[in-house]
Amino acid sequence: MKKKLGCLGVLGAFFFFFIVILVVISGGSSKGDCQVTPETSTQLVTTSDNASNSDWTKEGTVANKTAEKVFKAWVSKGLSGASASGIVGWVNSEGGFAMIGRAEGHYGSDLKSNSIAFGVRPSGLAYYTTEAGGGIYQFTPYTKYAPMNDPKWEDADAMNAFVIKSIKSGDWNKAMDLSGGSHSFQEMAQMTDPKQATLVWNAYERGNTAYINKAQKSADGQKAYDMFNGSNYHYNEKKFEESFGGKAKSTTSKTSETTSDSTILSLCDSASESVQGLFGKDKSGKVKYTSYNAWKPDQLPSDLKKYAVDPKSVGLSYRTSKGWNAIASTGGQCTDLSASLMYGLWLKGGVHPTQRMGNGNMVVSNWVSAFGGKSDSKPSSGSVFSSSGTSGAGHTGVVSHVFENGDILIVEQNYSSLSGDNGGFGQYSWNYRYVTTIELGKDGYSFYNPSKAGYKLSDKAKTVGG
Repeated sequence: MKKKLGCLGVLGAFFFFFIVILVVISGGSSKGDCQVTPETSTQLVTTSDNASNSDWTKEGTVANKTAEKVFKAWVSKGLSGASASGIVGWVNSEGGFAMIGRAEGHYGSDLKSNSIAFGVRPSGLAYYTTEAGGGIYQFTPYTKYAPMNDPKWEDADAMNAFVIKSIKSGDWNKAMDLSGGSHSFQEMAQMTDPKQATLVWNAYERGNTAYINKAQKSADGQKAYDMFNGSNYHYNEKKFEESFGGKAKSTTSKTSETTSDSTILSLCDSASESVQGLFGKDKSGKVKYTSYNAWKPDQLPSDLKKYAVDPKSVGLSYRTSKGWNAIASTGGQCTDLSASLMYGLWLKGGVHPTQRMGNGNMVVSNWVSAFGGKSDSKPSSGSVFSSSGTSGAGHTGVVSHVFENGDILIVEQNYSSLSGDNGGFGQYSWNYRYVTTIELGKDGYSFYNPSKAGYKLSDKAKTVGG
C-alpha cells in the first residue's frame, strides 16, 4: 500500500517547487540585468544586492578595480605613482568609481536606472544652463564625452583615453592649480607627494574653489597612493614624451606672465558703441590666446590693452569699495563686478541702470525682465553675460571685446585666485580672461546689451591701452 502525502506534505512539495521556479526566474532576470553594454563595458553590474561593491577602498570590489584602472592608465603614460594617485583622489569625489557611467543626479546602485549608457539623462539643479554631467571624471556637459546610450559610458579605458588626449591637446590651465603653485602638467607628472598632486589636478578640472573640499581630496589621494603602492612608480620621461609629446601643452600663455601697470576684466561679455580705445569696435583684431588664459590687472599682455575696458575709467576703484554702486552680494562675487561695472558703463537720461538680482547664471534673464528686450546668443562689447561656470550658481561678467574670429575678452570677478572671494584674493577686484567660441557654446553663454532698452555707453569709458 502506497503511503499518501498528507496535506502539509503536498503543500511543502509545492512550496519547494515554487521556490525553485523563483530561483530560476530570478537567475534569468539577473543575467539580463548584467547585460551592461555591448561587449565594451569595463565595469561589473552594480545592484542593490552587491552595493558593497561601491567601496573603492575594499580590494576586489567593482569600485576598487575601476579606481585601480584609472591609476594604472596614468602610470602607464609615465606619470609617477604620486601623480596618478592624485588623479584618483580627486575624481573619487567627482563621478566616483562605483558606476563608470553614472549620470549626475542619479544615486542608485543599478546600471539601468543610473547609467548614461542605458539612456539615463543626467539631471542638474533647476538653474543649470547646460546639460548636467556624468562619468568617472564628471564630464560636464555630458555631451562633450559621448551621446546618450553610447557604450563608451561604461568603458573606463575610453574615459581615461579621452582625458589623456584632452591634456595632450592643451587642456591644462596652471593658474587653476590649488596647491599654492602654478605647475605645468609635466611638473605634476613628476611629483612625489600625492596630496600636492591631487590639488594640482584642478588645473584640468577647473572647479569652483567655493565647492571644493581640498582636505577630502588630498586625503583620498594619499589613500590611493597607499592602496596602489604608489611609491613603486616613478616618473618615466620616455613614456611621458611618447604619450604627451615632450612638454605637455598648457593653456596658460607665456605672454600672460609679462607684467604691466594696468587693470583688467573678467568672465563676462560687453556690448557697446564706439568709445576710446577699441572697446565697442567688435569683430576686429587677431591675438594668439586660448581658453582659460587669464590675467590680473598688472599682468595684462600689451597686445590686449587696447581691447580691455578699464573699470577705473567709469569710477570703480581697485581693492576698495569706492565706485562699486551696485553691490549684489559681498563685494567679492562675480555678480558684484557685473552689476557695478554695468551700472558705470551705461546711461539713459543721466540715470544708470541697477540690476543686482540673481546668481551668475540668472543675471542675463533678470536684466531682460527688468529692462526689456531679449537675450542674445552672440556677444557684443559692453554686454553682461551669464554662463554655467563651474558651480551650480553659474557665472557672470562683462564683455570687453569680440575678436575677428568670434572669441571674446571678458572682465570678471571671483575667477580662480586672480580676483574675488572664493580664491582668497579679496573684494572689489577684477581680472581679464580670454574665452573662445568653443567655450561660449560649451558653457552656455548668453548676453544682454542695454542699448536694446535705449541706454548708451558712458563717454567716460576707456580701455586700459587708451
